[in-house]
Amino acid sequence: MFVEQKKGLLIAFEGIDGTGKTTLALMLKERLEALGHSVVMFKEPTNETEAGKKIRSSYVEGRASLDIELQWFIEDREWNVTTRILPALAENKIVFLDRYFFSTACYQGVRKNNDWFSILELNRKKFPEPDLTIIFDLDVQLAIKRIMRDRSNANTFEGMQNLRDVRALFLEIFQLDTIGNYILINAEKSIEEIFELLYVKLQELIGKTPMKETSSKEEEKQEK
Repeated sequence: MFVEQKKGLLIAFEGIDGTGKTTLALMLKERLEALGHSVVMFKEPTNETEAGKKIRSSYVEGRASLDIELQWFIEDREWNVTTRILPALAENKIVFLDRYFFSTACYQGVRKNNDWFSILELNRKKFPEPDLTIIFDLDVQLAIKRIMRDRSNANTFEGMQNLRDVRALFLEIFQLDTIGNYILINAEKSIEEIFELLYVKLQELIGKTPMKETSSKEEEKQEK
């Protein structure tokens, strides 16, 4: 397990595309900054490393082998963690990550006979565990509609069956992983409702000691 001394908070925003996680992260960042908190937000894969650029190119040019993809993600993440994340945490900042190693475990795990566990295990040896991982869950058909509405060129990672498989792995991680501190969000709720829910959750977290003592899971369910 990766061990580091940190002062700030690390929050991962996860889930399939089309769930609104990036929009919510930006809204929460703006609200917290208005209250005087120092918040930085990074996205994976990055645009700053050769590995990150190769990952992004593969979205449109065709997938590399699984082993190569995993190596690219590790290289890109090593740079991101060392250069940006750990220094920001050391300065007592709140770090938002738009995707982290949970996405790698799910998107690449689908190609590895749904083996998300070994990918998480590998990454946890190298990289810090988030203080909170927010998983945005959404029906795949609705996610596809949002993707097509908002983007003129949806990438090759976003096929219908692939998204179903990836979504299933995110839910498996939420249900079965005993290490992470997770909250599952029903992304069919209005953006305003989700925002207020997460704002309260983050305020609670900010008021506590950043380092986790126990693992906890919390699920927000859509009211019928």
